[in-house]
Amino acid sequence: MKRAMINPKICRKCDVCDVDTKCPQKAVILEEKNDTPWIDFYKCRVCMKCKQFREHGSVLEEIKPCDVIL
Repeated sequence: MKRAMINPKICRKCDVCDVDTKCPQKAVILEEKNDTPWIDFYKCRVCMKCKQFREHGSVLEEIKPCDVIL
């Protein structure tokens, strides 16, 4: 499973978050102004356009195997 994650150690908590404003699915959640934004996995369609918006590399592409019970 592939998904986008925002790394809180790299995120600069900009006044205007490009990832938040430019996400086509509106999957980025910013609860408080000084908090690190996070990505709602239910809204995210893994287009990874968010990686293009962050110059300092705060958005990571995470790939994990699916947890499938057979």
